[in-house]
Amino acid sequence: MKFILVVYMCLAGTCESVYEQKLYDTREQCEVAGQEVRDYAMSEFPQSSGEVWCLTEDQFIKYQEYYDQTQDT
Repeated sequence: MKFILVVYMCLAGTCESVYEQKLYDTREQCEVAGQEVRDYAMSEFPQSSGEVWCLTEDQFIKYQEYYDQTQDT
């Protein structure tokens, strides 16, 4: 099973969802990378908020479908 690192970040009232094109072989590898992203964001953008997730490919497809639907409203 492969994992995708997804970052949802809000800064100055604007929220964006981004993800890495690289797939991780294990959840642990993805979570280590996610912690690095989280630490960097907290250091460089202390007024921001957000979430970091490691999703399976199936979860990611569902996430994209949901995100696309909520952006249309």
